Amino acid sequence: MKLGEKVVVQDVFQTDNKYFQTIEGFAGHWVKVKYDTLIGYAFDGFLSALPVPRENLMMKEEGIKTKEEIEAYSHYQGQEMESALQEYIRTEFRPICEPVEYYNGSDGEGFHYLKIQKLSSGFTQIHHGGWEGWGTELLMPKVRLSEVKNLIILLAYRSGIDHKLFEEVKTEVKKIPEGKRAFQEILNLEMFWIKIKHYPGENNELKWSLEFDCASS
Repeated sequence: MKLGEKVVVQDVFQTDNKYFQTIEGFAGHWVKVKYDTLIGYAFDGFLSALPVPRENLMMKEEGIKTKEEIEAYSHYQGQEMESALQEYIRTEFRPICEPVEYYNGSDGEGFHYLKIQKLSSGFTQIHHGGWEGWGTELLMPKVRLSEVKNLIILLAYRSGIDHKLFEEVKTEVKKIPEGKRAFQEILNLEMFWIKIKHYPGENNELKWSLEFDCASS
């Protein structure tokens, strides 16, 4: 099965610990799935119910397509990921209200802003920025940490970043242990940060936030 393709889960075995494993840093169980016309077993640590990022997410609004154009546009490695997350949010989720915006220009260093908007499926989009940089955050309720990790890998794969950076993102993501973490910074590449935050949810449900930050030039 190729990265990002769909399967139908037909049976799960999560009550039996002999099916529980941790593989490449992902915790999960083996499940029975149907893929195209085939029926077999897959590790659900590599599966996700989140929408799959579409092809060629990289900076559609700027009309940038080739590798040379991407490199010319990006001052820092990883800026492509922040743009890919924004495009993913635009294409997969629907705003359900007007955004709420906050501004602060009184700290002596320059202005800061925060924009929060509720999305479909219970998700929330957060933009923040100021003189030192900017970031995009997606708050995701009722998802597993492995799903957040898979989304990072898929966004890296879809965003068109160079192979070396993609492999580094994939390697670092796999190092994150499963479980509840109050805060975990997982990648810092040349003034670019990927962060995963955990928030307490209702009835002890997981609530994760994926945030991509970039420094200003």
